Amino acid sequence: MPVTALIVLLLVTLLCVPTQAVLLSAGNSTVPPVGSPLSAAAYEKMGMALMAEENWSRLIATTDAGLALYPDDPELYCLKGYALRKTGHYAEAADNVSHAIPLDPRPVRYANRGYALLALGHYDDALKDANAALSLNGSYPPALGIRSFALLHTGNLTGALQAVDAARLLDPENPLYWHLKGKVLAASGNCSGAADAFRQSIAINPDYTLPWPEFGNATTDLENLNTPCTPPSLMTA
Repeated sequence: MPVTALIVLLLVTLLCVPTQAVLLSAGNSTVPPVGSPLSAAAYEKMGMALMAEENWSRLIATTDAGLALYPDDPELYCLKGYALRKTGHYAEAADNVSHAIPLDPRPVRYANRGYALLALGHYDDALKDANAALSLNGSYPPALGIRSFALLHTGNLTGALQAVDAARLLDPENPLYWHLKGKVLAASGNCSGAADAFRQSIAINPDYTLPWPEFGNATTDLENLNTPCTPPSLMTA
């Protein structure tokens, strides 16, 4: 057996790292050189690359391997939570990010958990996470989006519209906030405004990555608008 292959085999055996996580690509700069120890930062880099590829199963496997060695690494918990949310495992996603927040309470952590809580229908808890993120950064668009969605589902349509408009002004080319504005306007009975917002979301990117699978698609929500305005399904989870 060639020496290089033997070293890789030993790494996989001793570290319990899935082979595919170690051998992402011979030319991938995020993978440490063969034979060098895998640091927490190396697992984080591999995780970020897999997140960009939307390879959720490998991301979960990689973060599991990293957390087995570095159980106090908040980034690995959040990366795993992100992948779990994208695959519909919302309670597990929230639990993983809950491990990260005390270790490193940044706005992105609260937003990551907030989306999972929204998907679970835990709107009051999601609103708490949004407010916690905004207390750290009052101009953080994801937290404003989560606040908007939580307020929408707790019946505060005025507050929901204010929050999503604030997010949209900070990040006007993000299709999510236009899509969410359409949901708020539809729930308010403003069909024409909702349709315009959905169209703007579609014009920016009809295939944008949803915060969770059941969030809904702007194209479908536009098609489901009726007159008089019947709000599209806000969520099915």
